Amino acid sequence: MKTIEIPIGTRGSRQEFEFTYNKVFLEFCGLIETHSNIRARISKTKEKQQFSGWLSLVNTKNGLVCSFNEEDILTYLGHGIWDVKPYKAAKSEDNDNPW
Repeated sequence: MKTIEIPIGTRGSRQEFEFTYNKVFLEFCGLIETHSNIRARISKTKEKQQFSGWLSLVNTKNGLVCSFNEEDILTYLGHGIWDVKPYKAAKSEDNDNPW
């Protein structure tokens, strides 16, 4: 019988992992999807911001970390431990475009 496993060093966006693996299996491996209504004070803006919707809790070597964007890059380190790199949008070279 073949067992399903995530090879150590596998890297991809959170969206790719959620598309490839079953939700229950990912929870077993330390990637937990949860619905939340969070109010947090962001240090740069000093204002409370609210996030409501689906987010993922990722088990890292330093504890649980929230992943708000499905494009965050995850690397599986083994034994239910992950590394998370936040998604950063590419800068536009078109300065006339306000978006």
